[in-house]
Amino acid sequence: ICLVIQKGIEIETPLRILFICSGDEKIMISPRIHIDLEESSSLTLVEQHVGDCDEYLFNGSIIMNIEADALLEHIRIQNNSKKTINMGNLHVRQHKGSNFTFDQFAFGGILGRINLYADLIEEGANCTLRGLSLSNDEQHLDAHIITDHHAPYCTSSQNFKSILKDSSSGVFNGRSIVQNKAEKTDSNQSNKNLLLSKNALMNSNPQLVIYTDDVQCSHGSSTGALEPEALFYIRSRGLDQVSARALLVRGFASEIIEALKDNEIRDHVTNYFDQWIDKNK
Repeated sequence: ICLVIQKGIEIETPLRILFICSGDEKIMISPRIHIDLEESSSLTLVEQHVGDCDEYLFNGSIIMNIEADALLEHIRIQNNSKKTINMGNLHVRQHKGSNFTFDQFAFGGILGRINLYADLIEEGANCTLRGLSLSNDEQHLDAHIITDHHAPYCTSSQNFKSILKDSSSGVFNGRSIVQNKAEKTDSNQSNKNLLLSKNALMNSNPQLVIYTDDVQCSHGSSTGALEPEALFYIRSRGLDQVSARALLVRGFASEIIEALKDNEIRDHVTNYFDQWIDKNK
């Protein structure tokens, strides 16, 4: 698929690309999608993965070019069946004053991975990347994120959260690179993970690589279980143990979900999240 949004065109209704996998046949697909936003254009893109296929490997690539002052919001919802593998590769190239927002919500797949590379090549580009992963049983969900600053006065942020239960596992590899002459860069990373069982495992590796001075960069990571004091406080207000845990988990995830601007998309993601909470109380 090749999609071009011409100069000055603002697409008000979100565009959805829906991948459906079903049936018993073992299958692998490697779609390639090119998206080009010309100067001062805008688009909200929803990439959604669903289906109940037994053995299925998705290995897709999306190449995006965002010209000057253009705006792209990309929402990725991965809810394949537990027997499938979903690997997404996203390459983004941003020009002067452009804005790119990425939100991923990963629920499905025995193995799920997002590889995201964002190149901020001209002055004033802004990149905001967020993600929420929910895993149980023996799922493995990971995110490998690179933001590469090539020009001055660019900003980027990475905010990824994972909630893990049973024997599931996850990885966050986040790297922010500031090249020589990319002064006045503002870049931050945050990775927070909630373990709901003793056998869950999370590997977190936030990184900063800086080749110039006069920048503002930060990174941080935390992994842990629900605080007993917080559970006690919630239960003292009349909630049982299960309801109190569910409320705290919702509070942990709400920052990522509430960042979605479109009400219908936010309600759709919230419905997926509530279903997962109900099954994993």
